[in-house]
Amino acid sequence: IYLGARPSTISGLSGVGDTFGTCFGPLSRNRQFGYRLGKGETPEEIRASMTEVAEGVDTSIALVKMIKKRCKGYRLDLKYPILFGVADIIEGNMRPLEGLKGLMNFPTRMENYDERF
Repeated sequence: IYLGARPSTISGLSGVGDTFGTCFGPLSRNRQFGYRLGKGETPEEIRASMTEVAEGVDTSIALVKMIKKRCKGYRLDLKYPILFGVADIIEGNMRPLEGLKGLMNFPTRMENYDERF
């Protein structure tokens, strides 16, 4: 939305639908990458053994960089905890179990959809 997308795009098949397929589809390259990370392999080991690209890996890092560059605010990691956590795990700054515990201990709060970003 911040870059001009329509809310209906993210809530439709191309947004939520793609996310569900990526998260729950047994053939998803992104899911396989995450599963293997959780089992203890490093991103380098996983990449070296894959014959196809898990697009979400580099995309998550690129999104974090873009958010840090374009979005003004304090503690953006609190606004985007999953994305920032995934990027930290992929970059080796956090272990998967640490990321999971961090999310599970995240304070419960009302989430809203702010189209103004």
